[in-house]
Amino acid sequence: MNFSIGNSLEAVVLIYSLSYKNMTNNQVTVSREQQLLHKVVIINGFPGCGKTMLSPIISAFDRVEIMQFAFLIEQMCELKGINRIDNDVAESMIKMNADLLLYNVMMGRQSNCRPSDLSSIFKHKPLKHIRRMLSSGDRTILKIIEEKKPILHLTTHMLLPSTQLLFKALKEKLIFIELVRHPLYMIIQHEMNFNMFESPRNQHTRFLYKNKEHTFFTYGHEEKYEKSNSYEKAIFSIDWYYSKLFSRDYDSSVEVIPFERFVKYPDEFIAKFSSILESPLNKSVKKEMSRQKVPRNLVSDGLALEIYKRFGWQPSKTNNEQEELNIRREHISKKISKEALSLLDKMSKEYENLYGPI
Repeated sequence: MNFSIGNSLEAVVLIYSLSYKNMTNNQVTVSREQQLLHKVVIINGFPGCGKTMLSPIISAFDRVEIMQFAFLIEQMCELKGINRIDNDVAESMIKMNADLLLYNVMMGRQSNCRPSDLSSIFKHKPLKHIRRMLSSGDRTILKIIEEKKPILHLTTHMLLPSTQLLFKALKEKLIFIELVRHPLYMIIQHEMNFNMFESPRNQHTRFLYKNKEHTFFTYGHEEKYEKSNSYEKAIFSIDWYYSKLFSRDYDSSVEVIPFERFVKYPDEFIAKFSSILESPLNKSVKKEMSRQKVPRNLVSDGLALEIYKRFGWQPSKTNNEQEELNIRREHISKKISKEALSLLDKMSKEYENLYGPI
């Protein structure tokens, strides 16, 4: 396999140039028939749903690699969602980047050595990753991947509307796990995200509408977002996402996992993960579950990590799940319009009807 392209930015430029030719010359089709990847598990969900609780547990299964964030794959899906990229380009770019992520992680290239980060090698078998950094790379990696059949592990955001594209690109190699959570538990974090969307740190796709930039999920509803405060924007964007969830407008191969049921009654889900990953339940999985406080008595009894606190996490104030929801609703109701509150109540009821009371 030829990895002569120096970095993913150059790859994007190349693919975009091919995409332009495709739009101006119908004889050009972007293609990638070869695939290094054996399997990839994607842990996906809306911001604040608990992905970084579930991903370390999945990583503890044999052959599953350390969690990685896949911004370029997210960008391909977001561009397709606003009709700004052709199918062949998006599919080929997803396949190329999945191979590149696997190739790099298998030889320790671009490994995250920052101890406090959730994707740090110190959170996942650090000695193994250090050995990879010190070992031979390049051509030797192809044989290692062929023999060991590692499972690439990606943690992604808001890709449920793009599952048909992802399964078309990756086919039977893809295991897509969608973690869902009660809307009232996600609003505070997502409200904070709107400051990030205006920052150069933001890696989500933006587009121009009336000479102003908007984030991809506002497409077609720009003026509604323009008139709303950050809490209302959070509610409208959850509604955009959960309308896909509630209508089941996604690929049928998606495994939907309700956060509340998983953290309280994990056994059936762990057995399912073991089956689809073709990896037995081991001591590492049980140890990581314990570290993540799974199972737990209350859904909010998670780890008190600084990064969670920065995004609005607070320990439970009561020993009653319904009271916890009422406290969150009361807090948010003071900051939003009646229209937004009505929409929030509607989403909450529909979520509870589908996935049971918390």
